[in-house]
This record gives sequence, C-alpha cells and structure tokens, in this order.
Amino acid sequence: MTPNKYTNLSKDELYLISRTEFEKQRLITTAFAQKLFTNKNKASKVLTSLTRKGRLIQLEKGKYILVPIKAPNQQWTPNEFLVASLWMGDTAYYVGYFTMYNYWGFTEQVPQTVFVPNVEKSRTKIIGGVKHQAVKIDRKKHYGTELIPIDDQNVSISDKERTLVDFIYKPVGSREAIEEVLKSNLKKIDVDKFIEYLCCFPVVSVRQRAGYYLEKFDWLKPRLRKLKRSIASRNTYVVLDPSSSSRKGAVNKDWRVIVNR
Repeated sequence: MTPNKYTNLSKDELYLISRTEFEKQRLITTAFAQKLFTNKNKASKVLTSLTRKGRLIQLEKGKYILVPIKAPNQQWTPNEFLVASLWMGDTAYYVGYFTMYNYWGFTEQVPQTVFVPNVEKSRTKIIGGVKHQAVKIDRKKHYGTELIPIDDQNVSISDKERTLVDFIYKPVGSREAIEEVLKSNLKKIDVDKFIEYLCCFPVVSVRQRAGYYLEKFDWLKPRLRKLKRSIASRNTYVVLDPSSSSRKGAVNKDWRVIVNR
C-alpha cells in the first residue's frame, strides 16, 4: 500500500492547497485564505502552519506562493522573475539593473541578486533561497519596459534599449568595458529609441556621459543633436568615472565631461 505523502497536513491545510491549485491561484493572500475559512484565526493558523511545513513561501506579510503539491520532497524553487512580479503586486516595477545586464548579454557575470526597481519601496528579502532587492526609483525613471510571459503570467522587465541606459547609469567594470558593451550592442538595438530613452532620463549627468561615449561612433553623430540639446542649459561639468574621486583629466566641452583617471 502506497503511504500517504500528505499525512503531515491537516484537513484544512489540504483544502487550502487544493483550492489554490484548482483556481490556479498564483498568489495566496490572507484575504484569499479568509474567504476559504470564515474564522480569521483559523485562516491565519493554516497559513502559518503551511509556511512552517515548507508548503508555502512567504513573500511578505500576508502574501505567499504555493510549493506545488507534486514537488518531490518539497524541493522546488520558483522562477525568480515571477517571484519579483508577485512580490511587487500592483506596484509599478521592472526587473532590471544588473539582473538584466546578464539577461541581455551585456555581461557574462551572473548576478546573485534579482534587482527590482519600483516606485514604492526599497527592501531586500530572501525568497525561495534567492536574494531579491527592491530599489525605489522616481516615477520619471519608470519607462522602457516590456512584458515577457513566464508560466502564463506577464513579468515586466527593462527592454534592451532601456537596460543600456541603466548600464550607463549603473555600470559594471571599467570605462573600457562600457565602451565595449556599447560597441557590441549599438547595431543590435533600435538606436533612435535608445537616444529617446536617454533624453527622457531625469539624471542629466547620465546624458552627459552617454553623449561623450556615443560621439566616439562617427555613424551616430548626426543622431545626437537632440541629446545635446537636452543638456544645453547644464553648465556643471561631471566626471566620466563617478567611482573615482579624481577630478583631473582632459575636459570635453561639448558634453561638459571631465575624463578623469
């Protein structure tokens, strides 16, 4: 006789799991549990018990995802992009920064953290064994996203052009590495969209640095007029490498950039 795999689950716990799977509920909330159990204390106890038994993964207070009942020995890791989407809920967000640098092939470095720029919160949480970092951003920075389907759910990520803007904003590696990424990708993207994204970016110093880098590509120069106009009222000079404390170096007057070493 085959042993019952679910002997450690109560009748109420099995009911919540079966209803969740039957209704194809991606996100389990306290409100969902309270619809199943009119007694709020019972609903809370079922959620707490299932989390303790490893049958639920808590995203934050009142929000959980279900470990599939068929998962062998409950060894299951949810898709980290899908987790980010469920964690954010109705908040405007996208999976971005260093996570997307690898996704789009800008770097070979595999990030150990899923970065989630969003308009509401800054927080770090380990979910399903993976570190997720929510980074609060200005709403003016929330653009240039696309939706990708993961397990029948749409997840918001930065598109390739927007990721390249973020790469200039939060670079990885040396100045030469940034130039190499631009060189390798500019002819693989919609350049006009990329420049439009740069013009929209609310941090002027990023537009200045981008202009300096892009002007090195002769075929791009005619397309940089709008970007140059976007910094016309800016009299402040910025260093090309903000990670260096030095402000010594050649001065590029067109883009008001100090090429520091």
